[in-house]
Amino acid sequence: MPTAKLILFVIKTRLSRPLLMFTLFIVAYGLASGAFLYTHHVALPASEVRSERAMAVIYSAIVVFLSSFMGGITVLKSDRDYLFTLPISRLELASSLYVGQLTLSGLLVVAWLGWYLPFIEVPLAYAVPDLVLFVLLITSLSASIAELPMRQRSLAALAVAAWSASGIWNPVSPSGFLHGYYLPGTLTLAALSLGLTAYVTRRLGNAPLLLGGGPSTTPTSRPEGGGLLSFSGVRGLSAVRRMKLNTIILAGRVGGFGAAGSRYVSRRMTVRSFVGYLTIVAAALLAISIALQVEGLLPANYQLQLRASNSGALGALPFFLVYLPALVLETLLMGVSSMDVINERPWLSFTSVSPGAYLRASAVSWAVVALLSALPFSAAYATMYLLLGMRLALNIVPQLLLSAPSFAVLSYFASAYVVMAPQLRFEGFTSGQANLRGLVLSLMIMVLIFLLLVSMYSLAFSLYAAVASLIATVPLISFSGPWGSASRRLVEKGYV
Repeated sequence: MPTAKLILFVIKTRLSRPLLMFTLFIVAYGLASGAFLYTHHVALPASEVRSERAMAVIYSAIVVFLSSFMGGITVLKSDRDYLFTLPISRLELASSLYVGQLTLSGLLVVAWLGWYLPFIEVPLAYAVPDLVLFVLLITSLSASIAELPMRQRSLAALAVAAWSASGIWNPVSPSGFLHGYYLPGTLTLAALSLGLTAYVTRRLGNAPLLLGGGPSTTPTSRPEGGGLLSFSGVRGLSAVRRMKLNTIILAGRVGGFGAAGSRYVSRRMTVRSFVGYLTIVAAALLAISIALQVEGLLPANYQLQLRASNSGALGALPFFLVYLPALVLETLLMGVSSMDVINERPWLSFTSVSPGAYLRASAVSWAVVALLSALPFSAAYATMYLLLGMRLALNIVPQLLLSAPSFAVLSYFASAYVVMAPQLRFEGFTSGQANLRGLVLSLMIMVLIFLLLVSMYSLAFSLYAAVASLIATVPLISFSGPWGSASRRLVEKGYV
């Protein structure tokens, strides 16, 4: 089998044809937009360029962290049953698996950076190779650090992300080229990405041997901490609400070759513990803000002035302290509510409770959990305003208190109604291909990004947007009809 045909075959096992066409279109659009901006010499004021560079480094650090922490070498059951039995060389096998990994974790980076690089004035001679190297870095990170155990993987992901974020002031950073450190940043990016790519491709070439005797890839679950939850004296919807309001499931794709390929792991934990951890994070943000104010880096009555002539690294502080934590929190709540649908075994509940009523009760419970989770951050942001005069922190509070619960409900409903992902079975990854339905959550997160960003500048907009999200949610949870339709779609798509 020719190498190109083999690579195309592996890509088709990862992405459905519509999603593949859409991905290629977005990539082509990003590249074409970047080429247009370069040829027409579109430029921003110098102060805006400095601010945009700082934001580019921050966002690149986020992408690096997510790729490192949530990644995993994607080796499907179909690969073991067919691909590993083909008479192909190790180089052909490694190339096909690596390109398949790249389509899942790297290509959309091209679309984002393709049009963004001209605005931050990255010279074309650096933009092209840096774009390629950054895509290789994201792909290789997702397939390498994921082999580490949970604790080591977390520390490694944080370390690489911090190194990347240091590109605001550190020339020797994989994101340094985004902040004007072209030569040292490019050399650092090249050394890291090419080194990791060589390591990953060598491992992928030995995949059949490394995976041959690995442990089972059945999705695993760790028991709930803090004792067993009693359901004595409750049944039906009351039991559903008790379960949903006391425990949540955190799930994701983890693992490398040491875990017999990418696998799906879920862990049940108490809502009390979850909110407790979030409270610690919120308190830490408040303490950091006060410390920065004492050191004179965040003076009283500080206002967000990203376009001021003295902005840059200091201008990015509000995004680190306010915008980024709020975005991560609301995205986490949306993602966890969506994962709750994927982990459901609804036939166990549909036999004793109306399917529509069950899903609606689950969604309402998620709204309550989201509100409880947002309270510590809301209190911290309100305190930032009272003590430090950070009006932008106060502006975010309506989004946390109203939009976070609303979007948690909307993501739960969307996941069920469009059957955003196939139900987990006994494969190394998930059954079926990634398809266009999986973009629904991504589109919702893009809306959330916009709402939070504009809300920082305007309390009025934040209030209007929060109320609008609540208005969109209340009718949804007031009627059982939409939830009944969602339950039927789950059954039709194999949730049985």
